[in-house]
Amino acid sequence: MGTFEIVQTVRADLITTFDVFSDFRMHGNYIPLTRIRASDRPMGKGWRFTAFSGFGKLSLVDRMEITKWDPHNSLTITKFGPVLDGWAQVHFTPEGDDTRVVWRENIVVRPAAAGALLGGVLDPGNRAMFARSLKKMAAAAEAQ
Repeated sequence: MGTFEIVQTVRADLITTFDVFSDFRMHGNYIPLTRIRASDRPMGKGWRFTAFSGFGKLSLVDRMEITKWDPHNSLTITKFGPVLDGWAQVHFTPEGDDTRVVWRENIVVRPAAAGALLGGVLDPGNRAMFARSLKKMAAAAEAQ
């Protein structure tokens, strides 16, 4: 599979935007068919969480860890699940009263041969799903 980038302008200040987009406990509210399991400890570098996407036992397990945490500027997540590897890098830039969010994600399906075969089919859907999810996050930030 591949890497994609989505740029989203959010009509909210930098702090609010970062707080909404980086609250991974809440990502199940924005990403379809996804539930999040995470610790209660404060988010930051080394914080781990698991996303379950799908229906019950047919869910895809996506384990992740925050490997870079620079509040109100950027963050990086590394995926280390049994089926998915990859990363996400998110950058936040103030633009007047708005915030520009650049979400860059790389999703690798294991084994690599399966990922190579499925990439052309799954990449456009992943990009579209993330674009919709980021629009929902933007709406949540703008509503605060």
